[in-house]
Amino acid sequence: MSKNPQFKLRPPVLKLSENDVESGCLDILRLRNYWPVRLHAGLFKSADGKRWIRGVEKGTPDYLAVRPPSFFMETKRPDGILSDDQKRKIDHLQRFFGLETIVVEGAEELLAWLERRDRSP
Repeated sequence: MSKNPQFKLRPPVLKLSENDVESGCLDILRLRNYWPVRLHAGLFKSADGKRWIRGVEKGTPDYLAVRPPSFFMETKRPDGILSDDQKRKIDHLQRFFGLETIVVEGAEELLAWLERRDRSP
């Protein structure tokens, strides 16, 4: 059998976006009865265009997962990197307020973390 270089079949390389990661994580949180609250950072114009609305501080994690014990969640695409603002904010939330924060690159990572957390006393 001759090998024809024209027909080299390879599976496509799938790359998850941050939106893909976020969507999977939100599904898991909702299935586990968490209320995921999106925390928008920045300055936004109101729908009527008459005023400006300020969101949370720059670097604040993407979501607050509400259900005792609640926690913050930052989603990143695989191999995504936290900005310096995000690193500082996460450290601040943990150090000064004792608020748990997780950075996840996939829904499986969140699920494993939740299962470990639920098992600990």
